[in-house]
Amino acid sequence: MVEQWGGGRMANPLFEKTHHDVEQEIMEIGSFATILKNYADALYDGKYVSSTSDDIHTTLHGFSHLIDAHMDRMMETHGKVHRLNEWSNDDATSE
Repeated sequence: MVEQWGGGRMANPLFEKTHHDVEQEIMEIGSFATILKNYADALYDGKYVSSTSDDIHTTLHGFSHLIDAHMDRMMETHGKVHRLNEWSNDDATSE
């Protein structure tokens, strides 16, 4: 069976997603928060000196892209666990 995802085709995962996967992905957000706090502290304490404000801007945008990608993964897992959206009807996506 092949699932539709983001307009493309994707084979079924080796393991089914469960509520534990959702919980784990939510907990990983805490790691992102810690990384951001450490970066801010290093800038504030002068341990990390950026040559330009553009470097800081680019770094913060990079962090935001990581969080966006993680949020997409969390929403996909949530949809699979609760059989929402494209995962609501397995018969419609099977060949």
